[in-house]
Amino acid sequence: MHPTRPSLIRPPETLLDTPGTRLSHGGLLDTPAGLFTVVALEHRPVPPVAKALPLWLAYLTRPGDSHAVLALPGVFNDPEYGVEFVICRFGPVPERGGLVLVVHHALLPRSAALHLDAPAAPSASTELLAEPASLGGSEAGDVRVWHSGALRVGGLLHTHLEATADRPGLLTGPLGWELSPDRPSGTPRPLEVGVEPGGGYRHGSGSWGDRHSSLDALLTASATEQRIQWTCHPLGLTGGSTISGS
Repeated sequence: MHPTRPSLIRPPETLLDTPGTRLSHGGLLDTPAGLFTVVALEHRPVPPVAKALPLWLAYLTRPGDSHAVLALPGVFNDPEYGVEFVICRFGPVPERGGLVLVVHHALLPRSAALHLDAPAAPSASTELLAEPASLGGSEAGDVRVWHSGALRVGGLLHTHLEATADRPGLLTGPLGWELSPDRPSGTPRPLEVGVEPGGGYRHGSGSWGDRHSSLDALLTASATEQRIQWTCHPLGLTGGSTISGS
């Protein structure tokens, strides 16, 4: 049974910290789509813009076990700030005892491993400024809309907004979930993230499948108070959070 709203299992933690890079996860969430986290790799100093991003590998396994729950990471980067965000979806994982999260990247000196049963060591550099929350769902309860909160990494804020469906086909049809640029003029994208005061939105990236529609957005972390607004247009749902200056 999937939860109807996201809950934080582990707070953000630093996995590796070297003179050239810092790797953190942005909190492990139990969501209507299953286990979810965002991995952030900070490059120090900021490197030149790469033509192609090296491949990531992220998976859940148990020591001595040849089987793993593999995430299909979506890489979302900001070259100006030198940060790569890796969106990791693991799906439903009912038995979590003894699990290890393993993250590999070609630029890291070694793979990072986190035992989920170990005590959490909250990160001093990566933090959730707004908690994950639900925006609600469809009248039938078979589509749920949730966000991952506002994750601060350096001078950036990341948030993930998603509509999760119980079965294929619920996010197709006339309600406007399609992400295609060919949708009718004036039709808003299904999911939207806004920030006030204006000017803090940097860029976003959406994905769409037979059971999900999602948006990842990057904002500039302000030194003053900000108001973040999450909106799902097809279902008419909205939610917001005011966060203090970084």
